[in-house]
This record gives sequence, C-alpha cells and structure tokens, in this order.
Amino acid sequence: MSTEPVISVRDVYKSYGHGQVKTPVLRGVSFDVQKGEIVAIVGQSGSGKSTLLNIIGSLDTCDKGKVKVLGRDFDSAREKQLAAMRNQDIGFVFQAFNLLDHLSCIENVVLPSVFTHAKASEAHEAGMAALTRVGLKDVAKRSPTELSGGQKQRVAIARALYSRPKLLLCDEPTGNLDTDTGREVIEFFAELNRDDEVTLIIVTHEERLSSFAKRIIHIQDGVIHSDESGAKA
Repeated sequence: MSTEPVISVRDVYKSYGHGQVKTPVLRGVSFDVQKGEIVAIVGQSGSGKSTLLNIIGSLDTCDKGKVKVLGRDFDSAREKQLAAMRNQDIGFVFQAFNLLDHLSCIENVVLPSVFTHAKASEAHEAGMAALTRVGLKDVAKRSPTELSGGQKQRVAIARALYSRPKLLLCDEPTGNLDTDTGREVIEFFAELNRDDEVTLIIVTHEERLSSFAKRIIHIQDGVIHSDESGAKA
C-alpha cells in the first residue's frame, strides 16, 4: 500500500516582477518527499531554492502548479488553514535566526503560543522542553544578545520545535556559523530526524550540509538539474 508523500510539488512555476519585466525563478519543478526523509535542496544564489522552500511552507504562492503538504492541498486551503499548518505542523529555521532581542530566550521560543492561545503555564513548559532538547535550558532567561551564534541558532531551532512539528524547513541554517558549530547543528538535525522521524528539507549551498542528507536535489536556473541519493541512512 502506497503512502501519501509529506510534500508533493507538481509543475510549479514562479516569477517576480510585472508585465514585460517578469523574471522567472521556478520553471516546472516537480518532486515528492516521503515521511522521514532528509532532503537537501542545493544550488547557486538565485537558482530558486529559497523561493521553492517558501512555497512549500506556504510563505509564498506559485503562479502555476500544484502543491500539497501534509495532506493539505494549497489550491483548496483557506489562509486560516494554512496559517494553522505553519504554526502547528511546520517548523522554520533561517540563517538570520530571527530572534527578538528585547525578549528572553524562553519568550522567543514560545512565540508560536500567541497564535494557539495556549495557557502561559503550558506554553512555558513546552518551551522549556524545547530548550532542554537543544541543550540550552540554562539560558532560558537570558537575552539573545548574550549568546553565541551557535546558541542563537539552537534557540531558533527550539522555537521551531515548540509545536512538535512533523516537517522542518531550514534555509541556510549553518550559513552564519563556524565549521565546528555548524557541525553540531547538523548532528542535531540528524538526531531529530532519527529519534522523532521529523522530515527535514534543508536549502543550502554548503557541502557540509548537503553531504549528510539522504537525498540531494540540485536546482539550476529554476529547474531540477538532478535528484539523487546522498548520505547513507
């Protein structure tokens, strides 16, 4: 019996601009991702990989094509349904961390609770569990300004894990980290995939990230140039 893919992308096109000055970014991209896969999407700057990730996360829309994520057909879904999926079922990790410096680390981690209207005590408990999972329980009350780059990224990962997502979308998650710290983040992603069966999609141009993925999709000029097996499971 076949299992429905976690992600299904069919013949997706995306351009930016207006009228005669439109710039094509994605040109007929199609692929599926199964539960528990670690997929690296790699390509040069401007190849369309980050745009593709944003479309998968429903942070952007395609001009043409079909996208289905976690059983949700984007064509028929209402924005309220997509917002709930982003908040509850998908975790996002970005290169720039996107932490709010005027909030403590635990307050940053529990930000998703604003949209779920969770009780403060429940949100705090879940937030502390997420910080503990990334090894940063002791920095809960500190400001992000007091942390190293690696610690900031771990707080950002804890925030992404707050709702125990089924899918984690990462855009250049080690781009601002040194080699050793980046390796630690990669090892944590591998652990998360192995222990929690979280599906991971990682956009990167870095060999150190793509080398640990079980599958590597190369994008060039908005089309899939190759789709091949990566590291052994």
